[in-house]
Amino acid sequence: MKILHPSRQRGLSLVELMVAIVLGLLLIGGVLQIFLSSNKTYKTNLALSEVQEAGRFAMEFLTFDIRNASYRGECVGSLNELPDTSLKKKIKLNEDDRYQLAPGLKGWDSTKKDNELPDWFTQKRLPGTDIILLKHAARPTEIKITHPPTPEIKTIKTSAATNILTGELLLISEPVGCDIFQNNSAPATASLSTSESFRYNYSLKSEVLKYNSSLYYISNSNNGIPSLWRIDYSNPDASSFEPEELVQGVQDMQIKYALGDDTGKITEDYVDAKDDLDWSRVVAVRVNLVSISHEKNIVPPGQEPQLNSAFKAIEDGRIGQVFSTTVGIRNRLP
Repeated sequence: MKILHPSRQRGLSLVELMVAIVLGLLLIGGVLQIFLSSNKTYKTNLALSEVQEAGRFAMEFLTFDIRNASYRGECVGSLNELPDTSLKKKIKLNEDDRYQLAPGLKGWDSTKKDNELPDWFTQKRLPGTDIILLKHAARPTEIKITHPPTPEIKTIKTSAATNILTGELLLISEPVGCDIFQNNSAPATASLSTSESFRYNYSLKSEVLKYNSSLYYISNSNNGIPSLWRIDYSNPDASSFEPEELVQGVQDMQIKYALGDDTGKITEDYVDAKDDLDWSRVVAVRVNLVSISHEKNIVPPGQEPQLNSAFKAIEDGRIGQVFSTTVGIRNRLP
């Protein structure tokens, strides 16, 4: 009888183990490389999307208000600004650019120091950035007038509650002329009243528009990312004018203005804002923005996109892109 002996079990040799480890490391390294590459691509694409979205939204806000600067509905006649009332004395309308619909816009260049800006602008802008104030009456109130005002009757009766805040500035417009007035009625009432005298006997076809006065500037947000900010001054009786952060990731804003003649034809090249600029002659505005990503270290540091004739440094390895557009002021173009 043949006796079977179990064969001796043998393990891996050192060479085989080292080969297995090397192959495993190569496999893991390849997978890790693919993961890192995909992660970098994802972060880059996300940063590009942020940059493009910020630039697009910022331009949307600015171009709407620029295009409508000094707009006053169907009014082609003269504009009756706020008369000498307690409101006018309170806000010094003759000295306050926020409440003068004509010329509709005013800018302050990046070279202006903080103490050279209007005293009603108390916020901190980023050094080297421009500021622009835009005023118009392009937003309809959707109010249906049932009894129009006259110089003697200082109340506009409406078919329903107006939802217009007390103290808010409005404009009533007809082709023959238009008046700016301040609403004294409560939002829930079906009327708009004012202590001021209207200049015309308005009709049922008159249009009531909201007066808009907005200042745009660049400042840092709470998380340190520069942003486009806006302050709404449309209600002079507001207890405070709180800035509104519109778009994060806007690092710079540079604005130039084109002047035209009486027909609206551009007669001079685009210029920077300055104290002696005739704002009533501005027919077009050129806006240049630099938008940056929120995420740092996306690209090698030292990126410097060209803004106008200068190069703007982008710090912390963020992605940056320049957005440019030229907007014509619609009621001044030929």
